[in-house]
Amino acid sequence: MKKLILFSAVFFILMSGYSYTWISFCPDSIYATNACFGVGSSKGVICTPDGMYLHDDYNLVWNYYSNGGLPIWEAVQLNATQILVVMGDGSWSDGIYTFNLQTFQFSVVHWCMNPNFIKYHQPSGTYYVGYQFGGLLNSTDGITWSEVSYFTGKSCMCMDFYENHFVVSEVSNVNNIYWSDDSGNTWNQATGSVPIATDMKFSNQGMLYAVFPDYSNSSGLWRSDDYGDTWEIEFYSDNMSAVGYDAVSNIFVGWESPFAGNEGIALYDPQAPPPGLTFLNEGLPNININKILLNPTMAVIAIFCCTDSGVFFSYDYMVGEEENFIESDQISIYPNPVSNQTTIHINLSDIYESLVSISILNNHGQKVDEIKFETNSSNEFEIKWDKGDLPAGVYYLVIKTKKESLSEKFIIL
Repeated sequence: MKKLILFSAVFFILMSGYSYTWISFCPDSIYATNACFGVGSSKGVICTPDGMYLHDDYNLVWNYYSNGGLPIWEAVQLNATQILVVMGDGSWSDGIYTFNLQTFQFSVVHWCMNPNFIKYHQPSGTYYVGYQFGGLLNSTDGITWSEVSYFTGKSCMCMDFYENHFVVSEVSNVNNIYWSDDSGNTWNQATGSVPIATDMKFSNQGMLYAVFPDYSNSSGLWRSDDYGDTWEIEFYSDNMSAVGYDAVSNIFVGWESPFAGNEGIALYDPQAPPPGLTFLNEGLPNININKILLNPTMAVIAIFCCTDSGVFFSYDYMVGEEENFIESDQISIYPNPVSNQTTIHINLSDIYESLVSISILNNHGQKVDEIKFETNSSNEFEIKWDKGDLPAGVYYLVIKTKKESLSEKFIIL
């Protein structure tokens, strides 16, 4: 089986001397178990233990919808007027439902007990639903569902895709993980020691991490380098609840409640000294983490977390460049945030002799603009800079001289 080569990110996170912010994505009264971005509205659906919230893009409010108070676990888009949701808590009403975006009504399309997830694999045009003590269902139209016979009687807890690689975790009589390298046509059982995975994510580069929850000798974060076939423990930690990535494959982990000094959400760096965790809980109103998510509809690189008190996101936790830039009070940008044009003021004692370049980097560390300049005998000068068509996000002005590199962070709205 082809092995996955792990790629290291070409940026770093400032671990000290920097600040990050958490921004509320929805009302803090929402107990958010999951968030499904771009489903049904521009902001999507927020799942709760008794229904869901759907954003009204016209009135800019979140509206609550429920079907008998059943929990909704996940949602995907079906067509222009309907979404699919899975709901249930062990009652006879459990199953797969459509929700009409015009009439705001739920309609059952398939009964199944205790559904855990619904996923859509775009390359094959196939929907998947996993449920407890039943197995795995699939559908090409979202309305007619069939059993995947390989999983009959298994409790499918979570599932994720990377290209044609599928991985399913099941937690019934034999705790195990199953993988497919041909988009689900054939399945294989993972070999060796494997986690009881309740949350599992592929990064954009194919790295696969899973959470073994609760309190046991194996609880913690696990990793597979070969698309789910073999697994290794990354670090042990009780009470973990979530794992996720941002768009450039930074790894984040979360806990459902504080335990043994670990709580909230943390950035995990496998290259750092153990345990490699940098906690990002300051300013986060609730540290009971239910899901950690990437929002693919957002232009800015950001990480989202679902908590017992709403959904929050942060996008100013990273800087891009292989060189360690020094933030300097010799550079100022006004106005900041930038809506259209801004003024860059530079004051360096030997700028006439030593200035090499003035660049704009995005938070991937990629150069997106280079500013032309003319030096003079003065120690300071100002430059007018227009953002052009650069998308919203966090950027860095980098001043390189013959002696050092200086930077100033700014935001484009």
